[in-house]
Amino acid sequence: VTNHRSSWVRRLGEGNRAVFVKVYEYRSWTHIARTLGRRTAPWQASRPTREFDALAWLGMHGLPAAEPLAVFEWRRFGFLRKAVLVTRAFPGESADLALAALDPLDRHEAAAAIGRFVARLHELGFRDGNLDLRNLLLQRQGTAWIATKIDSPRHRLVRPGPATDRAARADWSRLLPQLESLQAATAARTAASAWPNERPARPGPPA
Repeated sequence: VTNHRSSWVRRLGEGNRAVFVKVYEYRSWTHIARTLGRRTAPWQASRPTREFDALAWLGMHGLPAAEPLAVFEWRRFGFLRKAVLVTRAFPGESADLALAALDPLDRHEAAAAIGRFVARLHELGFRDGNLDLRNLLLQRQGTAWIATKIDSPRHRLVRPGPATDRAARADWSRLLPQLESLQAATAARTAASAWPNERPARPGPPA
């Protein structure tokens, strides 16, 4: 699926049995020294571990997410040499590619789904820190669009509630220019602003 200097991703299997295997490798001490800020030090959780935790959090909070299956780390003197994350495949497409291929009406609806998803994330107390379109997945279910997030090693959790803090604003500041390049920023921001009023009402007490 992808090949980078210190990481690669492979898809194994087909259909509902498909999984993604993401591998990080740090083969030399020089490479490890250069990547200490990328969670290779003994006192840091690895990127795959952080990504596993983020996906597990999404699932526990009722959000659509790729199911995390396993994470493994190999260390020497505490320093990370290799780490592997295994997740069940989420039946969606990278949002940057999906939005670019859609007609204006469908793009508007898909961008609105992204906006509602981000608003819900923030309301629940999740700050991503890595909110790029390439790390969002879109899935179409009938006439509705479903959005989810992958690759969140920088995420942090805060108290649930209104998302007025700097980290929430930073997420939007990172995402909106990418949406704007596809003429989709307004749809996402409008849907996010309307999100609290679009939630299903909780049933009241019996009459």
